[in-house]
Amino acid sequence: MAIIENKKGWIKVLEAFMAIVMLLGFVLLMLGQITSNTNKTSLTEKNNIKILRGVETNLTLRNAVLLSDVPKNSNEIGFSEELKNYVGNNSLSGEECLLYVCTPESNCEMSDITKEVYSSEILIFSNSTYYSPRKLKIFCYDA
Repeated sequence: MAIIENKKGWIKVLEAFMAIVMLLGFVLLMLGQITSNTNKTSLTEKNNIKILRGVETNLTLRNAVLLSDVPKNSNEIGFSEELKNYVGNNSLSGEECLLYVCTPESNCEMSDITKEVYSSEILIFSNSTYYSPRKLKIFCYDA
């Protein structure tokens, strides 16, 4: 009888061990997903800032922002084709990015998108002959 009881004890130890392994596996899986989302967010934010800095430093693109009517977004007719092309060429693959030009005081909000949206903004104040502060905001989401 002592041998049979001993086997039951080992089975209980094995069951407890397997339960712990399954819980650890679940926790590690969740941590992996969180890290993956954080890396994507970081990459998208860095790319958004790179695009905005490119517009800020390129005189032609900068003037296109300063001379545009506000509020204006890249889906509207009359938006600068140079800005559209620049954003399209520098966006991450699999992402759709939109530019909004508005006044510094306004919220510059995007509507009608139910996906996870990443945004960044920059203020552009003037060129050598024209002072008209503008807020340039980029919104990127998975296409």
